[in-house]
Amino acid sequence: MRDTEHAVNRRWAFAGAVAAMASLVMMVAGCAAPNGPKEKLAAAYSQLESPNPDSEQIIAAADEYLQANPNGPAAADALYLRGRALEARAQHDVNMAAKDSADAYNDYSQALAQKPRPGLEGLIHVGMGNILYFQDHYAAALTEFGSGYEKLERDNDKAWTLYRMGLCAQRLGNWTEADKDFAMVEQAYPNTVQAKRSAEHQGARNFWVQAGTYANPATAEAAERALKKEGLPAQRFQDNARHVQYVRVGPFSNYETAAGTRQKILGTYRDAIVIP
Repeated sequence: MRDTEHAVNRRWAFAGAVAAMASLVMMVAGCAAPNGPKEKLAAAYSQLESPNPDSEQIIAAADEYLQANPNGPAAADALYLRGRALEARAQHDVNMAAKDSADAYNDYSQALAQKPRPGLEGLIHVGMGNILYFQDHYAAALTEFGSGYEKLERDNDKAWTLYRMGLCAQRLGNWTEADKDFAMVEQAYPNTVQAKRSAEHQGARNFWVQAGTYANPATAEAAERALKKEGLPAQRFQDNARHVQYVRVGPFSNYETAAGTRQKILGTYRDAIVIP
């Protein structure tokens, strides 16, 4: 399944890095009170690994630490943690998504000002890139991903970041550069989810809008006809492995035109996505 503008999960799997940072926060905590701000911060870090982290509780723990230690040894961790929680909350509250994303970016920026250790600095840059990516600011996102990549400590984090760099390059129409990034993911991190997705993206040279996936060929044909009546260049594609047909509009030479077409048909085709 291709990674797309709206279908991808915005929460990246940094479980190993989160565990390592939680341990560092606990070391900073030392012999402090069992339920003090530092211990709560460490517990909140661990929550990020759970399937359904409590964003409000995580934000509260980060705020409590920052109020007690605005420039403390774990201030950068607290700000990063707060940014991650805000990003997660933005997924579930459409009305607050724009504000939460902006606040998360601001938290990440403040975390960088705290001069964090290299591994955390890498994750902060990646967090900023993640927000910019989902705001369609692909050039700026690519810069942040590039700044963070070499500082990351875990292969899983590096693989996701390099994969997202390839996606940014594609969205900017830099197809050759994107293929290099995807090939590097496959070579450096074989047999991973990131490598599989990279292989699916390699070689693309145009954008399409996938209006829908249909198990019934007659339904797919009807969707194709309807889109053509709207003056859109619709086509059907057969996926024999999955026994389905895709109805796609395109091809488009640039992402902006594809994204605009997706927006135009979204009212009727609610699952429409831009590929690659």
